[in-house]
Amino acid sequence: MTIPISFLSIKSCLLVLLCFAIIGNAKAAQKNAALLSQKTSITIKNNKLSRHSSYEICIYNREGEKYTDIEIPFSKMNKVSDIDAHIKTIDGKIIKKLSKNDISERNSYPSYSFYEDQFVKEFTLKHNQYPYIICYEFEEKEDEFIYVDNWYPILDFDIPTLEASLTIQAPKDYKINFHSQLVSKFAKDTLEDNFIYQWEATYDGHLKNEAFTPPLYDFLPLVTVVPEDFKFDIEGSFASWQSYGLWQHKLIKDISDLPDLEINKTKKLTEGMEDKKQIVKTLFHYLQDETRYINISIETGGLKPYPASYVAQNRYGDCKALSNYFRAILKSQNIESFYSKIFAGGTIASINHTLPSQQSNHVIICVPVDNRDTLWIDCTSDDPFNYVGTFIQNREVFVINEDKSFFSRTPILQPNQVLLERNVSMKYELNNETLADFTNTYRGKQFEILDQIDNSFKENKKVEIIRDNILENKFEPISINFSPQERDSTKITLKYSARSSEVFKEYGNDLILKILPFSLPKIETPVERKLPFQIDYPIYQKDTLHYKITDEYEINSSLPNTLLTSAYGNYSISAELRDKELIIIKSFLLNNGYYQIEEYNDLYEFLQTVINLENKTYITTSKKS
Repeated sequence: MTIPISFLSIKSCLLVLLCFAIIGNAKAAQKNAALLSQKTSITIKNNKLSRHSSYEICIYNREGEKYTDIEIPFSKMNKVSDIDAHIKTIDGKIIKKLSKNDISERNSYPSYSFYEDQFVKEFTLKHNQYPYIICYEFEEKEDEFIYVDNWYPILDFDIPTLEASLTIQAPKDYKINFHSQLVSKFAKDTLEDNFIYQWEATYDGHLKNEAFTPPLYDFLPLVTVVPEDFKFDIEGSFASWQSYGLWQHKLIKDISDLPDLEINKTKKLTEGMEDKKQIVKTLFHYLQDETRYINISIETGGLKPYPASYVAQNRYGDCKALSNYFRAILKSQNIESFYSKIFAGGTIASINHTLPSQQSNHVIICVPVDNRDTLWIDCTSDDPFNYVGTFIQNREVFVINEDKSFFSRTPILQPNQVLLERNVSMKYELNNETLADFTNTYRGKQFEILDQIDNSFKENKKVEIIRDNILENKFEPISINFSPQERDSTKITLKYSARSSEVFKEYGNDLILKILPFSLPKIETPVERKLPFQIDYPIYQKDTLHYKITDEYEINSSLPNTLLTSAYGNYSISAELRDKELIIIKSFLLNNGYYQIEEYNDLYEFLQTVINLENKTYITTSKKS
């Protein structure tokens, strides 16, 4: 199929005119760059894939120069070649070309990876007069692959894409499955013995990262294409989730070998134990103590783990290798477990069940205990045994079980599992200064952060991090102390003394007591909000605040007593005077959930009411006459 030159010329002129239009409105639109054109052309022949990609990026100002740093990922399975780039003016005059010496290579994850095969080719092209256009293109070749493409034709969330196309040419007998969203056009044509698939898309750069948004990629143009049948180390199929699970099962089937010394050592640890949960717990502690996590993703594009014997010998592995190793240890003790794939970390993303494919970034182990109890074990984690933390909680998991693989879901963290409790005793001193003793108990994400700090840093550095990031705002610490915790405790207690001039305030004969506020989420007004609201696990806080009142003062304002309930959570505050001590008890709960934009007004009203109550709660006392 040949496109007439005149048509190309017209299209090029239109693109230039559109670029001028954006330049004219760039200040109003506050856009620093634009992706003028992005084209991806893929050819599949003899089960091998070649991909040509080209980009044209217009840089409008100095802020847009961050898009002049170009990165092209590659690996031993995805080879990149024929990189060509230049800068041109808006009217098409080439003013600078890329030299091969300007291209460098580096590891994608240099800080923590080991034997990592993910690399980046990178270069920078800049000019000193705006606007200008960076043009670059390159070729990729893959002999084995499980994705034809995962196409997001954007430069950044706030950068518009004026024109983008994805074209795939494949033999008629080569079956592909695909999912698309927010594309403007799709066509399927025939060319001799091939099918030609083409998608087109644009993007206006409107997305902003609002508070508690679902994954932003859900709102971008996307085309995901997978082969129905593939060879990736071994032959496999995405015809169904069961066929995919069978392929993954075969990939790990023969790598559960353990040295006899390792088997005997672990059996000795559990000698005499009969309770399955206690056996798994003991072995999990052994895993934590004897191995460490290192990214070694070099086998089969990072999908095939190293054998269990490799971990037994070297005492390290990535999530796949450690999970396979722990599964082998359990198997040696006749405990059934399942290699399970999950998309962990970040905001919870949903699985596209209509497109069987590789949709995970992490591996964990599923251990059925009985008909009612299942253990979900993250073999890379230093967290307590049987603790399903924020990294993997409430997510769909694909459990590998030969040709009977299935989806399950990890437990959701309940309110009491994420509860932050503050017990604070405050005493008024001279010159508006307050001496306070805090006893804070952290759970959930805050527990995970503090536990990591406690285990990873020396005492001086630990105190510095806590002082700068954890302690109450507007309080100057005097002393900080971690309470000892048991190994598998899911909470951590931090005690500290601090001073502040923001709690008690003298005004003539009056002494004003400010109620310590909760740390509440900041969210956009309904006018500003554009996206749904997703909170992955509850936010739950409780306060018990003790204010010591001296004999010379008496309370002259009414004590707060409020209970607020809604579908989104609840808030309460109450107070009592007990033996010259004012005790304030507060509670705030924000439920987890996915809320459409139509519900946002009610959600915002609930949160704003709580914020107003928190900000305006004072107790006044006066000197006795």
